[in-house]
Amino acid sequence: MADGDVLVDTDATLGDGTKLRLFAVESSAYSGSVNYRFQYYDSDTGDSFLRFDNSQVSIHGAGRHHRHEWVEGEEQVAGIEFTDLESHLTRFKIEVTEYDN
Repeated sequence: MADGDVLVDTDATLGDGTKLRLFAVESSAYSGSVNYRFQYYDSDTGDSFLRFDNSQVSIHGAGRHHRHEWVEGEEQVAGIEFTDLESHLTRFKIEVTEYDN
């Protein structure tokens, strides 16, 4: 793999009309050598329910790998552990299936 190689690029609409956007690209500039954003959102309003992403610098006070969740319109951000892309993507998909919006 080399910087810029796309590892995941998926858009999906779930049975209830909500959407998933999963994207990851190889990048040696990012912790874990991957730049990713996984988003679960309302297709009608565009409002996010859940997002996992990372940054080159620690933001939100939550570290480089973090989880965003919107509860009653308020964004909550928490650091999350990143082991590898496959495990991280699996965790996100499990949280989406358990999500009650």
